[in-house]
Amino acid sequence: MKIKLTESQIKYLMEITSEEVTAEANNADLVPTEAQKKAGNYKMGHIRIKGMKISIENPKDSYRVYTNDDGTKGYNKLNHHYGYFGTSKGKDGDAVDVFIGEDVENFDKVYVIDQNTKEGEFDESKVMLGFHSKQEAKDAYMSNYSKGWTGFRGVTCVSIPFFKNQS
Repeated sequence: MKIKLTESQIKYLMEITSEEVTAEANNADLVPTEAQKKAGNYKMGHIRIKGMKISIENPKDSYRVYTNDDGTKGYNKLNHHYGYFGTSKGKDGDAVDVFIGEDVENFDKVYVIDQNTKEGEFDESKVMLGFHSKQEAKDAYMSNYSKGWTGFRGVTCVSIPFFKNQS
């Protein structure tokens, strides 16, 4: 008995390359309106890494703009692709955020960074894919924030199957 797979099923089962991640990340609209941001209905890159569905909002080398508590705007240059998982919700009720490293073909662990608020309380988690050690994941996370960033709380390493089971 032969099984015939559709093109999308084959694409789902295949491993994605770093070049394909970058090509898809570069499809993201870098200047969505505030209304589009709030609704999440602007063009993003869409990929699957190890079977996990990810939407990329900001490609590597783009700037992520944010609003401070006092209403002023700030920005960080991203050193890694940044987005979120399509199926998971974090503590804040939003999708779980993810930074994507250079080696999406050969990583075998997921690193979860816990992030603090300015007051030192737990805020949310950021997932690091494509990294090979806790230190590499932490360094990558920190490189995406301004010098003096104090949001890093800790990092946990889990297996890919364990992570996928939890999300």
